[in-house]
Amino acid sequence: MKLWELGLAIGGAICLLLGTAWIRRSELPRKDFVLDAGSCRVPATEYEPPANVSPAGSAIVLHGLSANRRVMTYLSEDFAGHGLRTYALDSPGHGDNREPFTFPRAQLCATAAVEALIRNGKIDPRTTVFVGHSMGAAIAIRMADSEPVLATLAISPAPMKLPSRMPANLLVFTAQFDIPPLAKEAKDLEAAAGGDRLAPEDFAQLRAFELERIPFATHTSLLLDRRVAHRSELWAMRALFPNVATETLALNVDLATYETFNFGRRRLAGALLGLIGLLMIFPLAASAVVQVFRIFRTVGNQADSARASELLNDPQIDSSDRVPGRVLILFEEIICALIGMLMLTLFVPLRVLHLYSGDYLASLLLVYGALLLILNRVNASAAFSLDLATKLAAAILGIGAILAVGGWLNWQLTDGWMNAPRWLRFCALLPVLWIFAYAEEVVLGPVDSGRRRATRFAFAMAMRLELWLVCAFAYYELVSGQVLILLLVTALAVFSILQRLGTDALRRRTGSAPAAALFGAILGAWLIASVFPLT
Repeated sequence: MKLWELGLAIGGAICLLLGTAWIRRSELPRKDFVLDAGSCRVPATEYEPPANVSPAGSAIVLHGLSANRRVMTYLSEDFAGHGLRTYALDSPGHGDNREPFTFPRAQLCATAAVEALIRNGKIDPRTTVFVGHSMGAAIAIRMADSEPVLATLAISPAPMKLPSRMPANLLVFTAQFDIPPLAKEAKDLEAAAGGDRLAPEDFAQLRAFELERIPFATHTSLLLDRRVAHRSELWAMRALFPNVATETLALNVDLATYETFNFGRRRLAGALLGLIGLLMIFPLAASAVVQVFRIFRTVGNQADSARASELLNDPQIDSSDRVPGRVLILFEEIICALIGMLMLTLFVPLRVLHLYSGDYLASLLLVYGALLLILNRVNASAAFSLDLATKLAAAILGIGAILAVGGWLNWQLTDGWMNAPRWLRFCALLPVLWIFAYAEEVVLGPVDSGRRRATRFAFAMAMRLELWLVCAFAYYELVSGQVLILLLVTALAVFSILQRLGTDALRRRTGSAPAAALFGAILGAWLIASVFPLT
């Protein structure tokens, strides 16, 4: 345990406390409940406007593929903070909804939920706006045929068959770095609407339309983009009050009660600050757990025994000292990934997991990892040990990490806390992801320091990029249908960086490639089990 780890952990604890305080100060009244809507049971969250503010209308918020209603918290609270009672819904197979996911089922349940809210007197279609992202945006647009409402806000809508009539007062957002099919869908909607219509009479006659192109944005970053939130709220106000000057409405949005008195925009900052705090605490936690298990460390072979006394102090320790050339490894990896891609065109071995796109990704990682281990079997054998203590340390640290981070994410940012069906899939994914993670550890070799460590990290990121590019090639050239892996590129990139940093920290402290692989596998299995929709 080092002084810098203690200082970093103290800073992390301060960030965690400050983030919690910001969140608590800015929270709005909210209620989680399950909406019984015919054959659908839809988990939902209701966000109330600030105290003493009469709702001007309602908003129905629909998330995208592989997301959940908690991902939409920033937009939901922002709409509620500006005077709209807001309902965020979980689609089948997402978040707390355990029903199997299909696209038709998602639209059916969203429609049924809206109808139930109307029947129960919770919303009035004449003062209700739909807000959707990706798949949710496509559902919101298509519901125009059955559930006409005052306005629809479509954020990077997914490809769809257009409804027979365009939604009333439709605002469409597209990101500068959206993938081509989504950018094309936005242009198709613009063509179908006949271009922008922004006059007050267009809002009064329910025919307003605008396509907003957000520069320097991606498909997922739109959800946290202040420009999107502000323009969406202004659009909703123009639809609710078409006879009020736009300048007056814009001023009202800027000076809304939620912003002035409740510091609403600090909630997102607090959520991110708390997450950063948890990450800052990790190095100290890793050292503490390894030190505890160092006392009970059993030695699998003579070489491990000779290094046991240097468990925490020697940055060079590792049971593998023969690493093939980087160029050869990159060539091997691309071959293994391409073979896996071709195999998956014939069958997906892990389809039994019933995870939309998650079973495909796990199958690719299994084939890729197994082939890579076969090609590097000498190094894999040299790196392997039966040291139980380091593996227990890795397991406890990994489970602790996913519980801490998952719990925080579940509170504020996304659904990271797994329910029972997802825990079962996590257990099934764990050995698969260990094969992949161990293959990575074998070819990467020991964790060094300084420039060599930075080079090793960059090489690890290049390996992950190769895998993603193979998935992109499969989607565009082989029509694999796995668009979700492309849409999650930002999340996968961030996860890969954090996972590699954590895995390297543990390997440096234990000198064990199998233990580091177990830690990485726990994180990877959690990501796939918690993010990809149940089918």
